[in-house]
Amino acid sequence: MKSIKFLFAIFFSITAVACGGGSDYGSTSGSSSGIYSISGTISGGATNNSGVMVNLTGAATKNMTTAAGGSYSFTGLANGSYTVTPTLAGYGFAPSSIPVTVYNNNPSNINFTEAP
Repeated sequence: MKSIKFLFAIFFSITAVACGGGSDYGSTSGSSSGIYSISGTISGGATNNSGVMVNLTGAATKNMTTAAGGSYSFTGLANGSYTVTPTLAGYGFAPSSIPVTVYNNNPSNINFTEAP
């Protein structure tokens, strides 16, 4: 009986490591600190891509405004499921939002295109 429990423990450990995690979009790189980030850019449109409000919801809620060039980054995140949504009065974005899973990674290239 002990050997069966031991084999199950090994199987579940291997399965947990092999399954990993990730984002529906973008590339990832790990962090040994347990604190992660989600980043990307907003391109296109007439606003030089600055001043776009980017909302993060899910395991944490944060808001920020893009700088010139359209870049944004949410830092200090724990593992969890998030949704990134850009907003700017009079503009739409493609896609309108992106679901992102943080699991021992730093999802990047979570990008949007601004459309007037």
